[in-house]
Amino acid sequence: MMYIERWWGEYIGGTDDTCTLIDYLANREFKMEIPAEINVKNMLQDFQLKNAWEIKDLRQTKDIYFISDNGYRQDIGCAINLLMDVSAIIVECQKNGKVCLPDLGGGIMDKNAVISLKVEKEELALLRGILEDFIHHSYSYDLEEFCPEDDMREIAKQCKEINTELIGQLENLMGHENIVKFQE
Repeated sequence: MMYIERWWGEYIGGTDDTCTLIDYLANREFKMEIPAEINVKNMLQDFQLKNAWEIKDLRQTKDIYFISDNGYRQDIGCAINLLMDVSAIIVECQKNGKVCLPDLGGGIMDKNAVISLKVEKEELALLRGILEDFIHHSYSYDLEEFCPEDDMREIAKQCKEINTELIGQLENLMGHENIVKFQE
């Protein structure tokens, strides 16, 4: 059972953008019993988010995609969907050391499709900041166009829970330094 199962599947982990992320994660060779290590910094670069350090810029999705090995462009509809999913998967990897892609969905049947996300403090701080921004400004995000008000409140609540889980990971990476609350 996945640790993130309580969030995964409806709002987080249940969108078309989730399928695109899973396609990205599955776009590698897997070896039996050895998780494929994926660097979050590289993943953000692959999705054209290499210069996405202005959190306000991620509220409206523009040109976020990855190019698969066969040259096919896969677009992300809402950047926040991708970033919530990545954050939840980081929590899963933090708790269990890995995640089996078939558990995330997407029709992947290869039981060897296991990943581990490697995240540095800069990317983790960015993701925490984005989740914090979404919690306080969820109606500024383009996801609001697709979700009723009650759903937006529930998604913000789940983001708050995920963000709380990420605090421990960030503290470990920063050597238990004080964690500054993110602001606009």
